Amino acid sequence: MRVVSRRLLIGLATAFVAAALGVVGVVHALDGPDGPSGDPADFMTTIVGYIVADDYASAWDSLYPAHKLVALQKEYVDCELQRPVASKLGSIDVLRVRDRKLHVPGDTGRVDAKAVTLRVDLLNSIGAKETFRHTFNVVPVGAHWTWVLTPSRYALYRADSCGT
Repeated sequence: MRVVSRRLLIGLATAFVAAALGVVGVVHALDGPDGPSGDPADFMTTIVGYIVADDYASAWDSLYPAHKLVALQKEYVDCELQRPVASKLGSIDVLRVRDRKLHVPGDTGRVDAKAVTLRVDLLNSIGAKETFRHTFNVVPVGAHWTWVLTPSRYALYRADSCGT
């Protein structure tokens, strides 16, 4: 069970913390007058579902546009699949949504974002439930929510050092 938990923490933290950072003031300038459509909690719940299902291509679709230039889709998918989640999603509960200022890897400054705290139940290969609570951050780009890579994942892709 400890190996599964560590694998989950590494795999999920890598991808989920990616959603935990914001974008620079450029994104704020790109926001529509009313901001993005849709609920940021629903958006983050969908991204978590993609990642737990190892559906990195779908997760990549809503990645912050400048980060898509650093982590091209094939490279991102191949790299993330080197550490599959290896659990099934049991449930996701939204615990809290609040405003937040964040820094984006590769950019300077801070931008407005939404911090979404979720409780995620995963079922490992033997059917045991593992629960974790994490705060993820989503940022608006135009009329849509996006997520960004963590500083370490951004650096990995920027240096082309994933090994794919």
